[in-house]
Amino acid sequence: MQLLNSVYLISLLSTGSVNALAPRSSVNGPCTGSGGAPGVCISTSSCSSAGGSYISNACPRTAVDIKCCVKNSCASGGSCKWTSQCGGTTQSGLCPGPSDFKCCTPTSGSGSLPGLNSVQTRNARAIIGRTKKDFSASQQKRACYVAVTTAFQESSIRILANSKYPDSLDYPHDGVGSDHDSVGIFQQRPSWGSTKDRMNADLSAHFFFNALKKVSSWQSLAIGVAAQKVQVSAFPDAYNKWVDSAEKVCNAGL
Repeated sequence: MQLLNSVYLISLLSTGSVNALAPRSSVNGPCTGSGGAPGVCISTSSCSSAGGSYISNACPRTAVDIKCCVKNSCASGGSCKWTSQCGGTTQSGLCPGPSDFKCCTPTSGSGSLPGLNSVQTRNARAIIGRTKKDFSASQQKRACYVAVTTAFQESSIRILANSKYPDSLDYPHDGVGSDHDSVGIFQQRPSWGSTKDRMNADLSAHFFFNALKKVSSWQSLAIGVAAQKVQVSAFPDAYNKWVDSAEKVCNAGL
């Protein structure tokens, strides 16, 4: 009887009938292609017809035909990225997959910021962009210093999903952390906002800035102290070592 049950289970698994045992579906979801390029989990036929290339074993999907599709050239100087990962201008209709996977073309001033790689630069520019929306000109530089200092310490300025918080893996991310249920650049917990919003560089920065504005005399506090007032970290002095780097980033980006 046990042998028959085992044979039956193997048969179900091979046909995909036992959905409860299959890996989490990620069709049209984010993946990482060769060299860390942003990709989307779609069928190989859809990928090829759109001019993309694909790799295996990057999408948590039992269907053989679903693979990680990357398109490194979609316009002059552009490549396909998720809109939340694009630090330049986007154009629809040139990339495979869902509507928020678009052709991203760098704009002037979109080169790497001091001391940062391309991923960190993209996220730092999102923080800087939100700084300009949320603060007056006289406040922007100080606010940027505090936010980027925090981002350095919390995530190395990366959008982190969380292995303990599976929903976060459904959104574009630069790495995976495991600190409680914290996600995103600032490692914000659910009380800060929805998973989708916390995994968005612009909105997570907006949440951070809303909290910073509530800190009494935040503009006159030391940068590391202001960061700690917002984050309430178990390691209050950890932010100080990033202040010089954050100032260089903000001075170049603002």
